[in-house]
Amino acid sequence: MKYRLTFLLLLLTFAKANAQENNDDDIYLDHHEISFNWDFKGDIIARHLDYNYLFNNYIGIGCGLGFWCEVESGSLLSSDFWEDNDGLFRLFIMPKIKLSTPYIIKTNRVKINCFTENGLMLNRKFKRTITAWNDDFSDKKEFSFTSRSSSYNLKLGILLKFSDNGGLGLGYSFSTLDYSKKVDYYNDEQALSPENLNGFFISVNILL
Repeated sequence: MKYRLTFLLLLLTFAKANAQENNDDDIYLDHHEISFNWDFKGDIIARHLDYNYLFNNYIGIGCGLGFWCEVESGSLLSSDFWEDNDGLFRLFIMPKIKLSTPYIIKTNRVKINCFTENGLMLNRKFKRTITAWNDDFSDKKEFSFTSRSSSYNLKLGILLKFSDNGGLGLGYSFSTLDYSKKVDYYNDEQALSPENLNGFFISVNILL
């Protein structure tokens, strides 16, 4: 579903941009954008500084540099398993593509458009051990997994521009980061299933 929304936004962007190709209002080329991002996904918080090279109003490429960390560790996640760890902290880089729509709202005070960012988060692998308990917590089993070094990240949001020099972005955030896994005490052979992360983000964007 998330990939379909991204593809739909891409189609709408090109369709409307093509319809407005003879209108040079607000058209720019070769802009540089710097953004400061706060990304909240459950027990994970990511902070990163991004640079985007914008070919025009609608398409750009960029890269982010930052870190993600675990807000709480060793917490009881359900009645049948426990993650016992000292918390996680990882630096990452994230190459990405940015797609933006034309303005959906435009006044003298604010301009609003939608955008999506599709990125690949690259960070060092980590190993996680999960202790699974039976129903009355009288017995336990341990499961371990090693994370991937890359994960897909998606942002769907709106940008509120209060001036030609930038604005405030906010919206939905998704990641396939190997942060947590579900386990079943009563089925040793069942594969550990990943828990994808969903949340929201806030960013301050500056155009140069």
